[in-house]
Amino acid sequence: MSQRQFKSDDSSVFAERFGNGSDGAYAPSTGTDAPIDSACTGTIDTTSLSATNASFAAGQLIVIHQTQGTGAGQWELNKIDSYIAGTITTSYSLIFGYATGAQVLVMPQYSSGLIDTGQTITLKAWDGTVGGIYAKFCSGTFTIAGSTAGAGANNVRGNSTQPSGGGFRGGISIDGTNSFGGQGESATGTGSQSSSANGAGGGGGGGNASYNAGGGGGNGAVGIAATGSGSTNGAAGGTDGGVNLVDMVFGAGGGGATGTAGIGGGISGGNGGGIVILISKNLTITGGISVNGGGLYQDRINGGGGAGGSILLKGQTLVLGTNLTTAIGGVLVGSPEDPGDGGVGRIHADYSTSISGTTNPTIDTTIDSIYVDPPTVENLNQVNFGGFVEF
Repeated sequence: MSQRQFKSDDSSVFAERFGNGSDGAYAPSTGTDAPIDSACTGTIDTTSLSATNASFAAGQLIVIHQTQGTGAGQWELNKIDSYIAGTITTSYSLIFGYATGAQVLVMPQYSSGLIDTGQTITLKAWDGTVGGIYAKFCSGTFTIAGSTAGAGANNVRGNSTQPSGGGFRGGISIDGTNSFGGQGESATGTGSQSSSANGAGGGGGGGNASYNAGGGGGNGAVGIAATGSGSTNGAAGGTDGGVNLVDMVFGAGGGGATGTAGIGGGISGGNGGGIVILISKNLTITGGISVNGGGLYQDRINGGGGAGGSILLKGQTLVLGTNLTTAIGGVLVGSPEDPGDGGVGRIHADYSTSISGTTNPTIDTTIDSIYVDPPTVENLNQVNFGGFVEF
């Protein structure tokens, strides 16, 4: 598969590697990450990307991601050559075409990074156009002593969508019989009011009974179908994305529930987890990274749990600790109507020197010499610009 993802088997080599450190030391305070981003479209094999943000500038490194719609899960690294009035000219030709549902965001180039003890950085929520992705380069050591969170929020009661947080959103809940809760959102789209799955999104509960629970969303594993006492419970969402995250998606949302007005009403589905991309020469985690799905709300008529998101780590030496990096699905504890739990997400690391620690779910890993420093002609595949080799 063609790609530009800083891997040895890329069809187009990413010569910028870990970035140049031009954004200095990263030492954020607790809060929500605020990337420079935009919805975008672009044609394969061109260097033109339609995207609008006055803060785009020449020399910035970017990640382009088809978040939803045609080609969902495709992504690549690139560099801004110039930006003028809604058009990014990229330094590399686009590996993929990008349609409605794609987004582009700047990946800062830090010299070092520290999310300190007691601090939590939350990714910008997916809003249907942009968000859901936390992505950084670091040319030195990135340390997470606090936490980076891309988790889905917990369920809420009533006729409302899920509160902001994480990846794809949970389906709406409905009060009253003879109707269906909303499907969980997925890479396929926002879905409709139906008990069937929306790709990886969980189905909504519905029918002519009082209690109709939602199904769990999927990603790295399928969600769990609801098994409540209602007439029609939500189906389980399917799997999505790829094991090595060459294809990478958010966790899908859980389906919303349908309940009877006056006895508590339904609960909306949990949001899925988002995406974290850290490309750093060295990474040390003593705090945590979580892209867990939403859920855990105890109520009689629950929506399904959101699925875990995706975490991609690249570097030389990766120290992950013990189960500090998680992409687990939302689990509905103690609910008598048995809504479906969300499936786990995906965690993958590419590294050259060593990796230690454990994750939940178990991390998939690939040893790749391209991360060796200094770079060699061999591990850059002799990128040639005008007759000379340039690093």
